[in-house]
Amino acid sequence: MTIRITKLIFKLMISLLFVSLYACSSDDNVASTSSKATTEMPSELQKLTLSGGGTLAAYVTIDGDTANRRTMSIDGAGSGSASASIPGLTLAPHTIVISYEYTDTNGTIVLASASNTVDLTSGSGSLSFVAADYDLDTYDEDGDGISNAAELAAGTDPRDDACVIGASIIGDCTLG
Repeated sequence: MTIRITKLIFKLMISLLFVSLYACSSDDNVASTSSKATTEMPSELQKLTLSGGGTLAAYVTIDGDTANRRTMSIDGAGSGSASASIPGLTLAPHTIVISYEYTDTNGTIVLASASNTVDLTSGSGSLSFVAADYDLDTYDEDGDGISNAAELAAGTDPRDDACVIGASIIGDCTLG
């Protein structure tokens, strides 16, 4: 009887050892978190008045997966920010891209974008961007030297290079 009890205890100890080893294994790619991406809107977009029925939208893309980008909620009247909840992020470094796009009957154009690498391995779930992180100058649909955001703010069409805005001349356009 003592041998049976000893074997049973031995099997129980081995089983507990395997269970504890399995539970203690650390694979950061298995664990996930839900993060909230918050971005301060670029100052050029915070008070933007859109004419002609166009809409402004913000999107967050994780690790280049544009097929699964998430729409962000824009609070343009209040804090001048946009936010989105992003569930299921692995506890690893991620490249986060936030972009602002304007859509009207003529299509969609990008107004601004920002990209940051965020390391979530510590379990922190906060992703933050500030207005200075954004590139607006790259986005000039008509190539006239004035950004899409500046043209929308001035009430001109970012797709038409025959623009006049105020009194200063930049490229083919006059900018005030």
